[in-house]
Amino acid sequence: MKLRLSAVALALLAQTAVFAAPAAFAQDAASQTQPATWDDPSLARQAIEWSQDRLAELDVSISILERDAARLQGEARAQAEEALKTLRERRDAYRAKADEAVANARSWTDAQVAEARKSLDEDWTAFQTARDDYLEAAKTDIATRRAILEAELEARQKAWQASIDRLKADAAKLAADQRAAIDARITDLNARIDKDRAEARARIGRLQDASAEAWETTKKGYADAQQLFLDNYASIRKSIEDATK
Repeated sequence: MKLRLSAVALALLAQTAVFAAPAAFAQDAASQTQPATWDDPSLARQAIEWSQDRLAELDVSISILERDAARLQGEARAQAEEALKTLRERRDAYRAKADEAVANARSWTDAQVAEARKSLDEDWTAFQTARDDYLEAAKTDIATRRAILEAELEARQKAWQASIDRLKADAAKLAADQRAAIDARITDLNARIDKDRAEARARIGRLQDASAEAWETTKKGYADAQQLFLDNYASIRKSIEDATK
């Protein structure tokens, strides 16, 4: 079964934590009787396919920063264009590796898959670092940072919803007695995503601080929220796979 997953409800914070996943959400992942981790070979291969969905976030970030660079003049503009060139190169490198990994993951050994995931994660981190360097160097204003968050939120939400729809489709193939509990977990996960999205959008508007500290807090919150979703998703996916054995 294919998993094309993206990362996910955006954790948005301003000065203090702006997004905090509900405690029940965190507990849900920890309390499942059938644990699942992304180290599982099957889930690792699915995570490779998810890497392509991340490209939407890279693309929207670059698009917004291209518009931001257009406001600059002289040396500042030249520096911004150079930074954008680096971002495009990082994005293109990630795309090439993701395409190769998706095309070959099902025939690769577990070690090859693990190495591909590590390389993709490194390229993702390199892009994020280059983007943050641009934001600081160009003294990007709060409106542009909000626009990035909003665009990334939409990209993640679409990928999240597509992943949940695939869970629903796969769960529908199970026998009724197997499906009931899984359907309830999928419904709960879907409801949490909708709620978190609404809260995140509201909090974007309250983000007043464009400082490096606030931006770092935002990224940390996003990473935490992403992991919570992945843990819940992986657990449900494993339950479905176990039910089909």
